[in-house]
Amino acid sequence: MNKTFGILFTLTGIFAIAGALYTWGEGNLFAQNELAKVLIPFADLLLTGPLSIVVGLGIYKNKKWANLLGLNLSGIYAFGSLLVFISMYWTHSFSILLLVPASTGFLIALLYSWLYVKNEM
Repeated sequence: MNKTFGILFTLTGIFAIAGALYTWGEGNLFAQNELAKVLIPFADLLLTGPLSIVVGLGIYKNKKWANLLGLNLSGIYAFGSLLVFISMYWTHSFSILLLVPASTGFLIALLYSWLYVKNEM
């Protein structure tokens, strides 16, 4: 389980950074002029992406600190996914390119949290 989640978290971090730099397909992040378009991508670039890579590598190497940070990161994934779902609903833009990453992040968060709690009991 640890190696699987280590890889998932690391890949999620890489994709979060790459997706953020291009504002999820709407162009260069630094060329955007609307705050609402850059809030979540900047959070992915500055927090979620790098933290996912660090935690993913820590989980892969079976470090104790990484398991607890993975639980915290799962909360960030769930919250971020919820923000994406709300913005998609609000703008009536149900793009598969947004739905798949948000759903994947939400599922990773739920599964990791469930397995973490199950293993601690």
